[in-house]
Amino acid sequence: MGRPQDLTRGPLLGALVRLATPVVVMQIAHTLYHWIDVVWVGRLGAEATAALTTSFFAVWTAWAIGDMTGVAVAATVSRHVGAGDRAAAGYGAAQGVLLAAFSGVAVSILGGLAAGPLFGLLGTPPGVAVQATTYLRIVLAGATISYLYIVGESVLRASGDTRTPLLVIASSLGLNAVLDPFLIFGWGPFPVMGVAGAATATVIAQAFAVAWFAVLAWSRHPAFPFDFAALSRPSPRYAAALARIGIPFCLIGILYSVVYLWLAKVAAPFGTTALAVVGLANRIESLTYLAAVGFGLACEAMVGQNLGAGRPERAERAAWLSTGLMAGLGLVVSLLMAVVPEALLGGFTSDPEVVARGVPYLRILALCQAFTAIEIVLNGAFSGAGDTLPPSLISVTVSLLRIPLAVGLAHGLGLGLPGIAWTITLTCIGRAIIVALWFRRGRWKTKALVTASAAPSPAMATPSSSTLPPPDAAP
Repeated sequence: MGRPQDLTRGPLLGALVRLATPVVVMQIAHTLYHWIDVVWVGRLGAEATAALTTSFFAVWTAWAIGDMTGVAVAATVSRHVGAGDRAAAGYGAAQGVLLAAFSGVAVSILGGLAAGPLFGLLGTPPGVAVQATTYLRIVLAGATISYLYIVGESVLRASGDTRTPLLVIASSLGLNAVLDPFLIFGWGPFPVMGVAGAATATVIAQAFAVAWFAVLAWSRHPAFPFDFAALSRPSPRYAAALARIGIPFCLIGILYSVVYLWLAKVAAPFGTTALAVVGLANRIESLTYLAAVGFGLACEAMVGQNLGAGRPERAERAAWLSTGLMAGLGLVVSLLMAVVPEALLGGFTSDPEVVARGVPYLRILALCQAFTAIEIVLNGAFSGAGDTLPPSLISVTVSLLRIPLAVGLAHGLGLGLPGIAWTITLTCIGRAIIVALWFRRGRWKTKALVTASAAPSPAMATPSSSTLPPPDAAP
């Protein structure tokens, strides 16, 4: 089990690496949840496999909605921890749990109703659509569990403890892997559930993690500030303020998945090989993406705590140091994509045509890997400051340009599949430059400064910034 870290003192590099390394592993674990399901379900045949992979877009969107609360809780709790106000941090965590529960119930109801029509709209073959609908409805029925899972991890990370959530999530992932074959194939006393078994295993595994987080909160783990009394005092005003912090980043996640669906549609006329290239390249890019997200989330806690402690210059140094480290990693990935693209593609497929068409595609994407890392890490820094609107406006605006740009380059100018790669590369470079310039302006420093009350009480301190929501009333 890990311990809380005071991120406001000491050498930055060591603190960042200690904080970020478990988060990177956690990001890998999150992606493995559904890929483990695919590995086991793959034995049921092509239709069952397609049902899961087709559902990923909707699952991705649902998790982006859950991240709304996770981002807001991490920003709020980290700033209160940095200010030395555990009571205020506990209140914020409790109100985040209430918001997660409310949004989870809403997603369960609306998602359950929309699952069937969604696959009809996408033109999914009937045999695939039936199984995909079953899988998606079970996963979305557990949306509240998933969102509480996100909040629990966010609270611990905001306190500077990334080892404990890694232990919890790794154990949860292991449970999911064990349950999958029993529920999918009906091993032992269990009935044969097929794709429904994969979904059920995921929900049970996440419920196990949520129960663990609850025990940590109840036992007053030093890195898990939580005010149980606040659960009986929901504050609509506080919840609305949390939503204002989290919704912009939620929109980034949703738009990301929607745009990639559009890029797949643009690639479809070039054949199934082109579709395979787009999908495999996205997986290869995760070498940059997962590490950058891990450091971005670590940077979120670092920035939040230091702003809470009234040390904005240290927060800025931490952000640029994280950015530099991940830009360096992006350059390494770029080098691999440019020099040995055949080897990277060969790790996923033995189809010579996919490899042949994927080589020039990867070499174009190699140009933007460092820029991708820069954008992701600085988004984490903005998130830690609670100043999520500027990066969200930048990301949404530039990402929407991908829709006409992909069509224009791939079909209008006749570039074909490389036109899609150029669309991704040019927009990634553009977003990163604009985000970096905006971050350099430094307005995020003043928006997140916190003034704690002189005498902390269960009523919590009232922050000076509008980005930090105060409770409606004292208990």
